[in-house]
Amino acid sequence: MRKIGSKALGLAVCVGVLAACSSSSGPTIPSANLSKLVLQQTDLPRGFSAFYFGPQLSADQTGARSDPHRFGRTGGWIGRYNRGGSPKTNGPLVVASRVDRFKDAGGAKRDFGLYPGQLEQPGARKVDVGRLGDRALGVSLLRTGAVRSAGYAIAWQDANVTAELELNGFRLTLADALALARKQESRLRAAAR
Repeated sequence: MRKIGSKALGLAVCVGVLAACSSSSGPTIPSANLSKLVLQQTDLPRGFSAFYFGPQLSADQTGARSDPHRFGRTGGWIGRYNRGGSPKTNGPLVVASRVDRFKDAGGAKRDFGLYPGQLEQPGARKVDVGRLGDRALGVSLLRTGAVRSAGYAIAWQDANVTAELELNGFRLTLADALALARKQESRLRAAAR
């Protein structure tokens, strides 16, 4: 009996090792070059300039996502851009593109789970962002007052990263926002290995 038990145990260990080797944890995005995972000035319409391009600061991480080590987070980057304009200017006037990298996709998935609470606030309206990353969420925010302006926030998870794009402008459309989100998504896909 003991011999059969040890054979069964050995077989179970071999099956487990083979399953672990054959299962794919999916692509991962390496920690090198986080700066290349956010929108670059060349991705934006003419006239934009960066007013901050660097590692995320503590002020960039708020609410439930304020712990810089949450869920195995290994780093983050943000690019903030703006351009001059008027209420007649089409497209965004302010763009913030960010990325957070995690040790694995599980950490990124848990981080993405915090986005609904962050983005779905009073006055925000969910928008359909289509297929973007492994999962995505988008909201629009119309601001009224002396001058009407529009804003969009789109967040998604792709492999072991979460990404977010925030845009504001006077004559800004969801198509404008999605075009830039897809440019950032292509940067993430290119970095995945």
